[in-house]
Amino acid sequence: MKKALLFAVLGMAAASQAAAQGLFKCTLDGKVIYQSMPCAKGGAPLDYPPPPTAAQVKAAQARAQEERERVDELAVRNREARTKQAKAEEEASKEAAANAPAAKTSCDSLRSRREELYGKRNENRRNSQLDAMAKTQDDIDKLEAQYTKAACGPLD
Repeated sequence: MKKALLFAVLGMAAASQAAAQGLFKCTLDGKVIYQSMPCAKGGAPLDYPPPPTAAQVKAAQARAQEERERVDELAVRNREARTKQAKAEEEASKEAAANAPAAKTSCDSLRSRREELYGKRNENRRNSQLDAMAKTQDDIDKLEAQYTKAACGPLD
């Protein structure tokens, strides 16, 4: 029994001694090594902070919990914002789809009118009616501006 107690005391003393020794940074042949014994030459003891106290650990855990709660709150907000944005985009898409046939009809009528004006201008050119041809060309230019503004696609 006395031997076991003696070994336990010596073991605890050795463990506490090893923890108190510290860590040394040594340079040997241009290489940096770390060891628990002092360096023969060219080394220095490293100071490293002691482990955190129970109060510090508890405070860090409390901060981590607060941050997790904040992250969860932000995730809920982001999810709600994405849902709201998706609904708004869906409504805009439906509205655009509802207006699309009207736009296509409008573009078709502009194309037809453009063809008529080009035919009229060419006829005026053949008949040497330069004033009428110039007026028709002005009408064509205005119509093509409307066509481009309506985003009807490329002009032929």
